[in-house]
Amino acid sequence: MDRIQRACSVDNVLNAKFKGIQFDGQWYEAIGHPEYGKSWIVYGHSGSGKTTFLMQLMKYLSQFDKVIYNSLEEWPSKGIQDAYRRVGLTNGMPVLMVGESMDDFTKRMKRKRSPRIMIVDSIKYTKFRWEDYQDFCNEFPNHIKIWVGHAMGKEPKGALADDIRYDSSVKIYTEGYRAHITSRYSETGKGTIDIWPEQAKIYYAEINDDNQQSNK
Repeated sequence: MDRIQRACSVDNVLNAKFKGIQFDGQWYEAIGHPEYGKSWIVYGHSGSGKTTFLMQLMKYLSQFDKVIYNSLEEWPSKGIQDAYRRVGLTNGMPVLMVGESMDDFTKRMKRKRSPRIMIVDSIKYTKFRWEDYQDFCNEFPNHIKIWVGHAMGKEPKGALADDIRYDSSVKIYTEGYRAHITSRYSETGKGTIDIWPEQAKIYYAEINDDNQQSNK
């Protein structure tokens, strides 16, 4: 299903009102003020800090709206439990985790007062094709949809994940306990957030040392 388009004059475009979420601090510097209705993608290799980053992101987003995390890959798991504890997710926060097929998840999200920020982990286990992804996004035009993927090198792994990256307003690649962020909403377009600052410092210091040695 395609979105209906209409013609807009210059004045229409310049005077349109868009309400972004009022991020602050490092989140604003890296991402800006994101708007509802768009897709994000978070991808990285195992051991890169991706799961912990997702929990940090979920905790931060829960200040602004209800968040739901559909864990298709790791539900339930000690890894998720440990990540909850690391970032300080506690009872009372508007955060819900489920482990549902995308059909069941879609039904849940159509209910009244369902969360407007969703995380789907991971793309591979949705069993979606591109058309399914488009249909799902069109079903929820007023939600933020955060898709989680694996990496091959520094790129998303799989054709669908790569297509979602191009469609996403915020693209986040995790490596060495650091989130490398490309965002349409930030002033610079790019930023970073250290997931585990001490380990990120060690990881990137070692990379810099290796680069210096190879350049000698």
